This record gives sequence, structure tokens and C-alpha cells, in this order.
Amino acid sequence: MKLAAIDIGSNSIKLVVVDAAASDSFAVLAREREVVRLGHETLLRGHLGRAAILRAADCIRRFRSIAEARGAETIVATATASVREANNSANFIKAIELKTGVRVEILSGVEEARLIGLAASHGCGNKGITHLNIDIGGGSTELSIFRNGVPITLMSLKLGAVGLTERFIRTDPPRTKELGSLRSEIRAALQRPSRELRGHGWDDVTGTSGTNLALGYALRVLHTDVSERKSQGAQPSEATINLSELSEVNTSFAGLALQARREAANLSAQRAEIIVAGGQILEGTMRALSIKSLRTCDWALREGVIIDRLRVWEDQSRPPMPDITDQRLRGVHAVGKRFGYEEQHSHQVARLAEKIFDGMAVHKDLSRHQRLLLSAAALLHDVGYHIAHESHHKHSFYLIENSELTGFSEAERAVIANIARYHKGSIPKDRHSNYISMNPADRDTVRRLAGILRIADALDRRHDNRVYDVECRCEGRVVTIKVLSALECENELAEAHRRLDLFEEAFQSSLRFTFRRVAESQKPGKTKSAVVVSTKSQPVQTSEPAKKPA
Repeated sequence: MKLAAIDIGSNSIKLVVVDAAASDSFAVLAREREVVRLGHETLLRGHLGRAAILRAADCIRRFRSIAEARGAETIVATATASVREANNSANFIKAIELKTGVRVEILSGVEEARLIGLAASHGCGNKGITHLNIDIGGGSTELSIFRNGVPITLMSLKLGAVGLTERFIRTDPPRTKELGSLRSEIRAALQRPSRELRGHGWDDVTGTSGTNLALGYALRVLHTDVSERKSQGAQPSEATINLSELSEVNTSFAGLALQARREAANLSAQRAEIIVAGGQILEGTMRALSIKSLRTCDWALREGVIIDRLRVWEDQSRPPMPDITDQRLRGVHAVGKRFGYEEQHSHQVARLAEKIFDGMAVHKDLSRHQRLLLSAAALLHDVGYHIAHESHHKHSFYLIENSELTGFSEAERAVIANIARYHKGSIPKDRHSNYISMNPADRDTVRRLAGILRIADALDRRHDNRVYDVECRCEGRVVTIKVLSALECENELAEAHRRLDLFEEAFQSSLRFTFRRVAESQKPGKTKSAVVVSTKSQPVQTSEPAKKPA
């Protein structure tokens, strides 16, 4: 499979095209990078200008042509801080799609941290270690800690080389007062991350993206003369950045004018302009986290997008597996805990929903990816009680839509929110803006999975886990769910009958229920579920709390 990823950053737009055998095995066919300066003035004013949008469109159109010439079957485009912070981001997405045919997905800061950390731990980390990555972009800095390929902590800070340059550096070279204000801003932004990361240890540290790569290159240039560099021959792209050497270089850069910085470290004009702020961000981060040295890594967001997308496709290409545990549900569990969800009921509903799903998957063409979305929605279907009992299903939609679900894209989060929204009350209707705004495929997924969730929730109507198990059988256009319990389940079955309308409409099948009374001694063993959260592992910590409900 050939796949392309376009990373729309604040300073530059990057492309990678790969030929993949699997998520952990792919060959890079092409890499491109173009400085577009999308964040220039945008991060300061919070608005993307027409000229910036046109520059981005021209670049993306060219990158699409390169990707298609290389045989890319799919192009995934993501945007970060400059678009994320703009008040006209929706207009940007529409304009890019109209002019280039490429649909852009805006990443949250924490999701950006996850994807970059995934790439760094995969491409530059070693197995079995705890890995910290620092990514300094034009509009933000992302911190991630991964252990065995799993995110432990993800943070996004509004510290970017372009944004801070525009806010604090107005003279060339910068004045002492400007540098002081810049450093104070960096120290203040790093106070909370340094406290929160104090309890975490790590075995290895890497730095990704343009600023870190440029600093690593600059240190290599400044610490070897021309004749020595020629005699060394080819060098690995990876460089080591020591804090003491970085501090010296930062002091040197701060005292040089733009042209002198370019010549001293052989930097481009655009990189030389923002290297002072970028270097101060890295030095401040290393000091705050007591890091003596790090290695640069040239894998970053676009590679993370490739790995993540290939993993999703691998999951979808395999049949559903009832016993799979997905790490992304740890983040869902954390959101549920934050809003005080009724854990026992939520896990019971998720377990029953998964059992129904698994019994239908082969017959109704359901994928593993859809199972994951259903599990997430089932866990969070009642979080709306955090706001109010009345219309709690609508409040659940709001909270999910405005919460950070680590590992899920904004489009996936919208599907999860809608599934939870329709676990009771009205079925989806075209007049519902939250539903009709999705594409047809996602609307179909919502109808089918919400249909299953309505039944699962009904079968735990009394929130007492009285249903031990369910068995689902499909025969033509008839689906039969056998309910097993040691207790009577009249209320549960009656409620399930009241809620079967969406299920029957979505699957074009009749739904029937049978009941079997089982003695306590016949109680089935616990069924493994994707929603089980190990007591030995903590949910992923993120630095972006959910938005408060209005």
C-alpha cells in the first residue's frame, strides 16, 4: 500500500510518501518540505490571511501531484497550531479542499503530541525503554513520554519558534530586554509541565522537527572546522545536543544579526530568523526537566500519521477479535472518571454491546475499528449526568465532543459523541445538525452502533449487572439475542423492546429476545473486553482538560 502524509505546520509544510508492508515496515518513496510561513502574523492575530491560505493551497496542490505521481492511494493531511488557533480555520479547510481536492484534519495539541511521540519512539527509540520526546514547532511545543510504544504522558504548550519570535523579538539582533521577556514567558509556561513530569522517569530523550534538527546541525557546524567536516565524510542525520553547548550557542546567536547567524551556522534565512526563540525554548525545556543532553530525530508528525493510519487499516483488515484490549480506551476511561461516570454500569453496557457486536460482525460487515468506537461510546454514554439528569444523552454528546480523547481524531470523536447521543431518546434525524454534518459513511456507522448501544443500555436498566451474558445469533434478516441471568429481567427486556426501532431500521432486520434463567453455579466466567483497564497501568495523562460546559 502506498500512502502519503502532508503536515501543515506553522513554519513549513512537509510531505512524505511511503510504500508500506505494515505499520512497522515501510519504505519512504519521497520527502518534500516547503517554507510557507502559515503562522506568520497568524499566531499573533489569530486569523489566517488570504495570502497565507493561497501559499498553502499552492504548496498542497504541488505535494498532491508528487504523491499521486508516486502512486499514493491515499493522502492524509493534518494541520497544527497555526490553523488550530485561527478564528477562520473552517474557512481554511473549505478553501484548501476546493482548491486542491485534499481534505485537511485539524489536530488538537495533545493528539499532535501523541502522533509525534509515536513516530519518535518508533523511529528513534529503543524497545523496552521509557522515551521522552520534545518537539518544537512554529506555534507550539509538544512533550510526550512513551513506554513500549504506549503513551504515558502527553502535553502541548503554546510555545512556538514563530509565535514567540513575533511576540517578543522586534530588533536585529534582539535587545537584552526582549530576550529577558522571551525567557520569562518560556519559564512560566514550563512550570506546570516540570511539576507534573517530576514523578516520571525516562531512559532516553529525543528532539524532533525543524528547530531541534537545525540546532543539532548548527552545533555540529560550529564545533568542527571546514577541513575536519570534509574529512569526516558522510555523517548520520542524528546529532547530540548537550545543554552546556546549547547554552553557549544560544548566547552567540542572540548577539548576532540575522545575516551573521545565517553565515555562522549555514542556516536558511527563514530558520535564522526564528532560531533565537527556538533555541531558548529548547534550553528552557531542558533546564526545567533537568535534561543534560538529547538526540535529534528526523521522524515527526508526518511519520506518526503514517504509522497510526496503517495501524488502523491493519485492524480493519482483520476480523473482529472479542478479546482485544485497546490502549486508546485508557484515555476514554480517564475522561469518564473526570466526569464522575458510573463505572460499573458503563463497563457492563460496554461489555454487553461488544458481545452483541461480536455476534453480528461477520454477518453485518462490521469492522474492528467500529467495535472500538462502540466501546468508547458505551463507556461515555452517561457522562452527561455530570451536567444534568434531564436530556443527559444530549449533554453526553456535548462533553464528548469537547473533551480530549487521546488517540482519536476529531472525526472519530464526533462519531463517538453521536453514538452516545442516540443511546436513548430520539433516533437520528436529518434535522439534527450534529448528525447531518457528518459524511454518509459516518452517519451509517452512528445509526448501526447507536442501535446496538440502545439495546445494551436497556439490558442494564437497573444498573445492577443482573445480566450475566448475552448470546447473539443472526439468521437471514432475523437477529436473536439470548439474555442469560440468575434474576428476572422483565424490566430490562421490556426496555429493550421499547428501544429496538433504530437497531431494526439500521440493520434492516427483525430483532427478537429470548431469556434463559441460570443458577449462580452456572454463571459464565468473566468475558474479556476491550474496555478492561488494568489496575497496574494508569490512564494516559494529558495537559488539555475538557472544555467546561456552557
